[in-house]
Amino acid sequence: MIIMTIYALGDKEPEIAASAYVHPQACVIGDVKIGERVFVAPMVSIRGDRGMIVIDDETNIQDGVVIHSDPRFTTHIGKRVNIGHNATIHAELIEDHAAIGMGAVLMLGCKVARGALIANSALLHNKTETEPYKVYAGVPAKYMRDIDSGSPARQAIDVYLDSYVENTSFYPSNLRRIKD
Repeated sequence: MIIMTIYALGDKEPEIAASAYVHPQACVIGDVKIGERVFVAPMVSIRGDRGMIVIDDETNIQDGVVIHSDPRFTTHIGKRVNIGHNATIHAELIEDHAAIGMGAVLMLGCKVARGALIANSALLHNKTETEPYKVYAGVPAKYMRDIDSGSPARQAIDVYLDSYVENTSFYPSNLRRIKD
Protein backbone atom coordinates (compact mmCIF):
# COMPACT_ATOMS: atom_id res chain seq x y z
CA MET A 1 0.00 0.00 0.00
CA ILE A 2 1.23 3.50 -0.88
CA ILE A 3 0.77 6.11 1.84
CA MET A 4 0.61 9.76 0.78
CA THR A 5 2.15 12.60 2.78
CA ILE A 6 -0.99 14.56 3.58
CA TYR A 7 -1.33 16.91 6.56
CA ALA A 8 -4.20 18.74 8.18
CA LEU A 9 -3.28 22.16 9.54
CA GLY A 10 -5.51 23.29 12.36
CA ASP A 11 -9.07 22.66 11.16
CA LYS A 12 -8.06 22.68 7.46
CA GLU A 13 -7.75 19.22 5.95
CA PRO A 14 -6.96 18.47 2.30
CA GLU A 15 -9.74 17.00 0.15
CA ILE A 16 -8.36 14.70 -2.53
CA ALA A 17 -10.55 12.92 -5.06
CA ALA A 18 -10.28 9.13 -4.90
CA SER A 19 -9.23 9.04 -8.57
CA ALA A 20 -6.35 11.51 -8.07
CA TYR A 21 -2.81 10.25 -7.64
CA VAL A 22 -0.48 11.97 -5.16
CA HIS A 23 2.98 10.40 -5.02
CA PRO A 24 4.13 9.41 -1.50
CA GLN A 25 7.06 11.83 -1.73
CA ALA A 26 4.79 14.77 -2.54
CA CYS A 27 3.43 16.86 0.32
CA VAL A 28 -0.08 18.33 0.60
CA ILE A 29 -0.86 20.57 3.57
CA GLY A 30 -3.98 22.33 4.80
CA ASP A 31 -6.73 24.00 2.78
CA VAL A 32 -6.32 22.11 -0.52
CA LYS A 33 -8.86 20.53 -2.87
CA ILE A 34 -7.58 18.18 -5.58
CA GLY A 35 -10.00 17.05 -8.30
CA GLU A 36 -10.57 13.88 -10.28
CA ARG A 37 -7.67 12.21 -12.13
CA VAL A 38 -5.10 14.82 -11.07
CA PHE A 39 -1.50 13.54 -11.18
CA VAL A 40 0.90 14.89 -8.53
CA ALA A 41 4.52 13.75 -9.07
CA PRO A 42 7.30 13.20 -6.51
CA MET A 43 8.72 16.17 -4.59
CA VAL A 44 5.72 18.43 -5.24
CA SER A 45 4.76 20.78 -2.41
CA ILE A 46 1.15 21.99 -2.29
CA ARG A 47 0.92 24.17 0.81
CA GLY A 48 -2.49 25.61 1.66
CA ASP A 49 -1.45 27.13 4.95
CA ARG A 50 -2.25 30.78 4.22
CA GLY A 51 -5.21 30.40 1.86
CA MET A 52 -7.13 27.87 -0.16
CA ILE A 53 -5.69 26.00 -3.17
CA VAL A 54 -8.05 24.34 -5.67
CA ILE A 55 -6.75 22.05 -8.42
CA ASP A 56 -9.39 20.97 -10.93
CA ASP A 57 -9.77 17.68 -12.82
CA GLU A 58 -7.14 16.08 -15.07
CA THR A 59 -4.34 18.48 -14.20
CA ASN A 60 -0.72 17.28 -14.24
CA ILE A 61 1.75 18.63 -11.66
CA GLN A 62 5.31 17.52 -12.34
CA ASP A 63 8.29 16.81 -10.09
CA GLY A 64 9.52 19.61 -7.83
CA VAL A 65 6.61 22.01 -8.38
CA VAL A 66 5.80 24.34 -5.49
CA ILE A 67 2.24 25.66 -5.16
CA HIS A 68 1.61 28.09 -2.31
CA SER A 69 -1.40 30.10 -1.24
CA ASP A 70 -2.07 33.63 -0.05
CA PRO A 71 -4.73 34.85 2.39
CA ARG A 72 -6.02 37.44 -0.12
CA PHE A 73 -7.25 34.96 -2.74
CA THR A 74 -7.85 31.31 -3.60
CA THR A 75 -5.11 29.82 -5.74
CA HIS A 76 -7.21 28.16 -8.44
CA ILE A 77 -5.71 25.86 -11.07
CA GLY A 78 -8.20 24.86 -13.76
CA LYS A 79 -8.94 21.65 -15.65
CA ARG A 80 -6.36 19.95 -17.87
CA VAL A 81 -3.53 22.27 -16.88
CA ASN A 82 0.03 21.04 -17.36
CA ILE A 83 2.59 22.35 -14.85
CA GLY A 84 6.19 21.44 -15.74
CA HIS A 85 9.04 20.35 -13.49
CA ASN A 86 10.22 22.80 -10.82
CA ALA A 87 7.68 25.53 -11.60
CA THR A 88 6.76 27.86 -8.74
CA ILE A 89 3.10 28.80 -8.56
CA HIS A 90 1.99 31.68 -6.35
CA ALA A 91 -0.66 32.64 -8.85
CA GLU A 92 -4.27 33.53 -8.20
CA LEU A 93 -5.63 31.77 -11.28
CA ILE A 94 -4.50 29.39 -14.00
CA GLU A 95 -7.45 28.79 -16.30
CA ASP A 96 -8.35 25.53 -18.08
CA HIS A 97 -5.99 24.12 -20.73
CA ALA A 98 -3.07 26.39 -19.80
CA ALA A 99 0.48 25.02 -19.80
CA ILE A 100 3.21 26.19 -17.45
CA GLY A 101 6.76 25.33 -18.56
CA MET A 102 9.57 23.83 -16.56
CA GLY A 103 11.11 26.24 -14.09
CA ALA A 104 8.54 28.96 -14.75
CA VAL A 105 7.75 31.33 -11.88
CA LEU A 106 4.27 32.79 -11.45
CA MET A 107 4.47 35.43 -8.77
CA LEU A 108 1.81 36.61 -6.37
CA GLY A 109 -1.62 37.20 -7.85
CA CYS A 110 -0.88 36.29 -11.50
CA LYS A 111 -3.74 35.24 -13.75
CA VAL A 112 -3.00 32.89 -16.62
CA ALA A 113 -5.77 32.83 -19.22
CA ARG A 114 -7.39 29.77 -20.78
CA GLY A 115 -5.08 27.92 -23.16
CA ALA A 116 -2.11 30.22 -22.53
CA LEU A 117 1.37 28.73 -22.60
CA ILE A 118 4.01 30.07 -20.20
CA ALA A 119 7.41 28.98 -21.56
CA ASN A 120 10.17 27.20 -19.67
CA SER A 121 11.95 29.49 -17.17
CA ALA A 122 9.55 32.39 -17.83
CA LEU A 123 8.77 34.83 -15.02
CA LEU A 124 5.38 36.47 -14.56
CA HIS A 125 5.70 39.38 -12.12
CA ASN A 126 3.11 40.06 -9.42
CA LYS A 127 -0.45 40.51 -10.69
CA THR A 128 0.46 39.88 -14.36
CA GLU A 129 -2.55 38.85 -16.46
CA THR A 130 -2.15 36.96 -19.73
CA GLU A 131 -4.54 36.64 -22.66
CA PRO A 132 -6.16 33.40 -23.88
CA TYR A 133 -4.29 31.11 -26.29
CA LYS A 134 -1.06 33.10 -26.37
CA VAL A 135 2.55 32.11 -25.66
CA TYR A 136 4.59 34.09 -23.12
CA ALA A 137 8.35 33.70 -22.65
CA GLY A 138 11.30 35.45 -21.03
CA VAL A 139 12.24 37.27 -17.85
CA PRO A 140 9.99 39.09 -17.42
CA ALA A 141 7.60 37.12 -19.61
CA LYS A 142 6.34 38.85 -22.73
CA TYR A 143 3.82 37.90 -25.42
CA MET A 144 5.52 35.91 -28.21
CA ARG A 145 2.78 34.53 -30.45
CA ASP A 146 -0.69 33.01 -30.60
CA ILE A 147 -1.37 29.32 -30.03
CA ASP A 148 -4.67 27.82 -31.14
CA SER A 149 -6.23 24.47 -30.26
CA GLY A 150 -5.12 22.96 -33.58
CA SER A 151 -1.46 23.94 -33.32
CA PRO A 152 1.14 21.16 -33.04
CA ALA A 153 2.29 22.50 -29.65
CA ARG A 154 -1.24 22.44 -28.23
CA GLN A 155 -1.86 18.95 -29.62
CA ALA A 156 1.39 17.71 -28.08
CA ILE A 157 0.40 19.15 -24.69
CA ASP A 158 -2.98 17.39 -24.91
CA VAL A 159 -1.31 14.03 -25.69
CA TYR A 160 1.05 14.61 -22.77
CA LEU A 161 -1.86 15.42 -20.44
CA ASP A 162 -3.74 12.31 -21.55
CA SER A 163 -0.75 10.15 -20.62
CA TYR A 164 -0.72 11.61 -17.10
CA VAL A 165 -4.47 11.15 -16.70
CA GLU A 166 -3.79 7.48 -17.53
CA ASN A 167 -1.03 7.45 -14.90
CA THR A 168 -3.57 8.26 -12.17
CA SER A 169 -4.80 4.68 -12.47
CA PHE A 170 -1.52 3.05 -13.59
CA TYR A 171 0.66 4.30 -10.72
CA PRO A 172 -1.47 3.13 -7.76
CA SER A 173 -1.55 -0.45 -9.04
CA ASN A 174 1.99 -0.65 -10.48
CA LEU A 175 4.32 1.53 -8.38
CA ARG A 176 6.12 -0.53 -5.76
CA ARG A 177 9.00 0.19 -3.48
CA ILE A 178 11.81 -2.34 -4.09
CA LYS A 179 14.21 -1.50 -1.27
CA ASP A 180 14.01 0.17 2.14
